[in-house]
Amino acid sequence: MQTTLKIIELLSKKYLSNISILGTYQSSKYISIVDSNNGTMFIISDNHLFSFKDQHCNLWLTILKSFCLNENEHNTKPDDLYTKSNGIKYSFTSKEEIVAMAVQYFEQHKCPYS
Repeated sequence: MQTTLKIIELLSKKYLSNISILGTYQSSKYISIVDSNNGTMFIISDNHLFSFKDQHCNLWLTILKSFCLNENEHNTKPDDLYTKSNGIKYSFTSKEEIVAMAVQYFEQHKCPYS
């Protein structure tokens, strides 16, 4: 429940013009909040898959049963880290940790006049 409240609060704040929110948490299947200056984004898909991508294209995801990387299938568990051949990193962690990353990042971009 606490994570849900953090998400609702994150998506209801007013941000600087470089931050865009697409969707609403309680009525959309896919929600994202994006920093158009550097590509940082937080995505919720079907309220099941959570991801956070930083400005260096590193990606944190909630745990998946399996995924393909460099033509190999991998089974994931918490704190697994995979690196693509181009150096981009995929980390697997909990929904709570991903939400905390998003809150910490986007908090810096709140509109100071609201």
